[in-house]
Amino acid sequence: MKKTIILLFVAILSHSLFAQNNHEIVIKIKSYPEKSLLLTSYFGDKIRIVDTARVKSPGVFVFEGKEALPGGIYMAVSPAKRKLFEFIINKQQHFTLSTDTTNYAMDMEVENSLENQLFFQYMKYNEKQYRASLAIDKERDKVKKGTDAYKKYTREMDSLRSLSGMFRDQIIQEHPNTFVATIFRAMSETEKENTEPPKTKEAFLQMRKHYWDHFALNDPRLFRTPLYAKKIDTYFQNFVPMQPDSVDQSIDNVISRARSCSECVSFLVWKFTMDYQNPKYMGFDKVFVHLVDDYFEKEHIQNTTPSIIKLLKKRADALRPLLLGKRAPELVLMDTTGKYVGFESLPNRYTLLLFWDYKCGVCKQEMKQLVPFYNKYAKTYDLAVYGININPDLENWKKAVRERKLPWINVNGTRSIKGDYTKTYDIHGTPQFFLLDRNKKIIAKQFSVDQLKMILDDFVKRTNSQKK
Repeated sequence: MKKTIILLFVAILSHSLFAQNNHEIVIKIKSYPEKSLLLTSYFGDKIRIVDTARVKSPGVFVFEGKEALPGGIYMAVSPAKRKLFEFIINKQQHFTLSTDTTNYAMDMEVENSLENQLFFQYMKYNEKQYRASLAIDKERDKVKKGTDAYKKYTREMDSLRSLSGMFRDQIIQEHPNTFVATIFRAMSETEKENTEPPKTKEAFLQMRKHYWDHFALNDPRLFRTPLYAKKIDTYFQNFVPMQPDSVDQSIDNVISRARSCSECVSFLVWKFTMDYQNPKYMGFDKVFVHLVDDYFEKEHIQNTTPSIIKLLKKRADALRPLLLGKRAPELVLMDTTGKYVGFESLPNRYTLLLFWDYKCGVCKQEMKQLVPFYNKYAKTYDLAVYGININPDLENWKKAVRERKLPWINVNGTRSIKGDYTKTYDIHGTPQFFLLDRNKKIIAKQFSVDQLKMILDDFVKRTNSQKK
């Protein structure tokens, strides 16, 4: 009976030691003048405030709570939002960090946290190597480039960098199941991408194929480090063609690698949504629509509410008919003679829809360029312009058409028998341009007049090459 009680006590003790459901992190900072300390964490490329410490005594702060904190790299931050040092939070969440304001990382002592012992061992070793490299670099600056002495100092600096990598690899080998090892593996791969860019097509394809081999996109601890968002951004900048369809496919691929972690999937969907809700490049609003249609509408994404989903869907619905390649919605509007004219029946090879306001200063500048462009190139490109003024003041609109000698079809958007231009074309400001092909499909939008010739030439070139 006693043996059973003892075993039960050991089991309870083991559970309390290793399955911690709360946290208590004590931070002691000698000579720290402030009366408070903040706990923050990375969240993608952002930093979030997590908690404010309870002051135990001068220079001694305690972060505590009844729930475990999610794993990641956290920071001790001053009340003035100055980062003092980083540290690791993982499974063991009852530990003490003691340091001094002289050098927070180099003076750090760790109690009851293997993760942080390894982390600060590396930090201290790396700091020593960095100081040594500065000394070598100082000596190298005294000699001429290309000399034997210069090459010798360069080799010494390369050797120091290698030693730092070897020290990190040793930690990975000896403690492979720690979160520190996960971070170091991710760091090693990222450094290779930055220092060894592919020189051939084969090398590029090989690097792209193995890009995610040592990076766990399904590990939520990693997006609480500076590595996760940067790794994704590098991939899309360097390895994904600048085409909406390619971006869509790559997003699906990245999310599929995180699929076993719903938190990671939600993080990725929101990250891509933020990246593409106001895209930098023409046509990439298609990516936003893809995210809404294939993720927000089909599965539960964290940090959403019915009202947020409704807003996202409303925005996607507004953009969907205006995506590149879609047939432009017809408008039938009143021209300067009082007749209602649409653009569907225009026989021209290209049609430019122009939304403008005679009071708009930017519109006036664009018109000054568009009028001579039209007069010079309308026949060359077989181009029609359907100018839609958005101001309801008909007399002043007609006056502006006459005075500015606008030589194309001029209509007023506020006098319509088919469609509300503001909703149909998502017009929230002027000027706005949409370029259509012979079939009235949208081939370009949201550009300026000085880009028009380049866009036309490029489309003509691509069309001709497809015919061959």
